[in-house]
Amino acid sequence: MTNKERVIATLSNLELCDDCLSVASSVAPRQTVYSICRSLFEEAYIFRHHGICEHCHKAKTTNQLQNKRNHLEEMPKPELKIDSSTKPWFWEGNVQSHVVSYLAKNSYKIRSIADTASRTAGKDIIALSPEGKEIWISVKGYPEKSSNVQARHWFSSALFDLILYYGENPQVQLGIALPKDFTTYANLLPRVGWLKAQMQFNVFWVSAEGTVTVE
Repeated sequence: MTNKERVIATLSNLELCDDCLSVASSVAPRQTVYSICRSLFEEAYIFRHHGICEHCHKAKTTNQLQNKRNHLEEMPKPELKIDSSTKPWFWEGNVQSHVVSYLAKNSYKIRSIADTASRTAGKDIIALSPEGKEIWISVKGYPEKSSNVQARHWFSSALFDLILYYGENPQVQLGIALPKDFTTYANLLPRVGWLKAQMQFNVFWVSAEGTVTVE
């Protein structure tokens, strides 16, 4: 996911100042966010004006998608383009991009997106549902060398993320995002059904075509 795509996804349902947008989108330094937003403003894609940031609640220069501001017929949500020439569809960053796009299209407010390419610490996706409930999602890809052992480790890592998230805040909705149609993941999920029932987490399956289904 490019920096521009991160900024657009984060602004899908929020009006943010450059400082908060930099943190929420994991795009740094702040000057990069400023340049991207200036470009989007000149393209008439966003409003950039003196307003109230929805995160820090301060009166600052804020950024907001135009289709939310003017209440006209909703424009299509931005598609998060993926460079499939350098990374396979089941790479973690591609899985993350499709899930973020899916959430934005379903009226979720994207709070933050981790930079999976640089292994940024923190939750891979944080979003707010239309009902106001926060969701934390751990994203995993699939090993390029089709290593079943490595895939098991990644699956276990995703579950451990959820356990830590649950311990941090049991009221938050939880989820894991995985590439679809890999036997290892498909076979492992039923074996942890008891944990899924206990923590009530969702599984976001991403297909090779970019379609997201929720289980």
